[in-house]
Amino acid sequence: MKKTWIYGAATLMVLGAMTTACGSKEEVISSNAAGPKAATTVAQGKTESSVKTVTSSAKPAIDAQYKVDGRNVTITYQTTNFQLSADHMDKANVQGEGHLHLYVDGKQKAMIGKTGPLTLNNLAAGKHEIKLELQQNDHKDINVEKILNVEVK
Repeated sequence: MKKTWIYGAATLMVLGAMTTACGSKEEVISSNAAGPKAATTVAQGKTESSVKTVTSSAKPAIDAQYKVDGRNVTITYQTTNFQLSADHMDKANVQGEGHLHLYVDGKQKAMIGKTGPLTLNNLAAGKHEIKLELQQNDHKDINVEKILNVEVK
């Protein structure tokens, strides 16, 4: 295996552990064409504790809405036929269970294993593509995503 793949996988595991802790924040660097680099944080809000029934033959889906408040964007999302689980991240796949990968402008910013709103703080002014992508426990993509095109003023 290449060293860069190993380092990348290790980084993803560390990010996953950081973002799945209750109330955790991950600080990431976002380049701003108008000036120096600005810190953007991803904050997970209050989470739901109810377990949703997953039907093994139904296709998973994700839907999301967002609200812009200054330079902050709060995203509310819900999955259908798919249970988010931080407890099984990086473990064997379970049908209908996994986590989300969050991308901002094509760069992965977080892995999320719980439901509940999340807030992207201190985004640079301009247009941003935010993508939520469902992943199996072992991070294998299941080709289910939601893309939000957001403008921060």
